[in-house]
Amino acid sequence: MNLTRRDKILEAATWLFGYYGFEKTTVDDIADRASISKGSVYLEFQNKEAILVAVVQQFTNRELERINQLVKEAKAPYLEVLRELLHGHVMSYWSIASGQLHSPEVIASANPSIMAEIINFQSAIFLQIAFLLEKAAGNKEIAMAKASEEYFFQAELVCYLLAALFPPYDRLKARDPGSFTEATLRKYSDSMIAMTLAGVRAGLL
Repeated sequence: MNLTRRDKILEAATWLFGYYGFEKTTVDDIADRASISKGSVYLEFQNKEAILVAVVQQFTNRELERINQLVKEAKAPYLEVLRELLHGHVMSYWSIASGQLHSPEVIASANPSIMAEIINFQSAIFLQIAFLLEKAAGNKEIAMAKASEEYFFQAELVCYLLAALFPPYDRLKARDPGSFTEATLRKYSDSMIAMTLAGVRAGLL
């Protein structure tokens, strides 16, 4: 596959930010790994911070595209589709966070532009979850809400209850940092999502 110059930069930056961390990575490092000149990097991006924002945007765009397609093709039972959406979302983050040493700190960056991107990304996901919850209610899988806005509130609660399943995994690692693996995360994900959806069915959220 022929990558554009921008794609080469983002691919190189994703690896370098993940392995060495954002602070230790230089534009020269990115140019070297992408096999282009430093000047070519600046033709695409104003600075290193802009590259980091673009790396995060690339991930959020791809993940939202996956979620949108899943919801578009959704069929009853809708809570099962929601379970698939949530588990897939957890593992999508893991695929990035587990790839290199510093990926969790990049994903959880306090950069204002990245925080704004993540907030917009989360809002879009809340909307899709709310849509599935409303469809589930229409299919009598859960109780019907009094107002459509309540499904969005439920969607927010679902995501907040599952926050520990996302980087940097501090709460999950606290029990035994050395043994935290993909299998561990999958086990927690299956259990926590099942319990959360049970709460939705019981009308506790």
